[in-house]
Amino acid sequence: MKTSLEILAVGVAIYADFQNVRNSPEEFKLLNTWLNLKGRILKKKGYSNWKKENQLFAEVIAESSFKIIHVPHLKKNAVDDEMIQDCKHDIMTDRSIRIVILITGDKDFLPLVEELQQLGIKVILIHGDNVSQALKGTVDEAYNINEVIASVELDKATPEQLDSPAIISYEEAKKCLIESIQTVKARGKKTTLALMGNLIKEHPQLSGYKKISYCKPDGKIVYNFSKFVDAVIQEGIIQKNCNGELTVV
Repeated sequence: MKTSLEILAVGVAIYADFQNVRNSPEEFKLLNTWLNLKGRILKKKGYSNWKKENQLFAEVIAESSFKIIHVPHLKKNAVDDEMIQDCKHDIMTDRSIRIVILITGDKDFLPLVEELQQLGIKVILIHGDNVSQALKGTVDEAYNINEVIASVELDKATPEQLDSPAIISYEEAKKCLIESIQTVKARGKKTTLALMGNLIKEHPQLSGYKKISYCKPDGKIVYNFSKFVDAVIQEGIIQKNCNGELTVV
């Protein structure tokens, strides 16, 4: 496992299609906090027809150290083409880039992702609700932008907020649940719903919170642990036996 210093030393390039994926200026600030923790930021480029963008949003992007790339609507997929060309050029001219973060949802990026992976470059996708499933399934990591924002808000929570429900991303909670089930099974104990619910509360992000909610990839919030477990069961990842114990499929 890499240390924090090793993670921060990894070269990262970020390319954002703000016509495809976007949130409010305040929410973007939270996303930017998350992005800056992914490594040593070498490139940070934001693409849109900026003459038509909200001025406040454009200012927040610029203040977040993004290079503003203006792409007029002269042809279909103009932003995608510009992002792909820039990424390929940057990769060839700066071999220290080892992680590429794409903020988009378009399937046009599939060939680029495959090309980057062949070069040994890790590809992370930040997407909205409208995302190509093929693209999402090809990248190394994929996150719904709403989940990312929710996780950063949780990290910034103050003691006064602990009585309010904490929100953890669905994917993070699912990973934690699977690991907990495997750990408890290895110890020869029963993986009951109640025990798993208590173990989830021991997650580092959730320490001190009395209530927990789960933010699904589509932005919907699940407020009950049992309903969260039911959703994971429906995915076919875990199952519940006749004794009420959970097992990983």
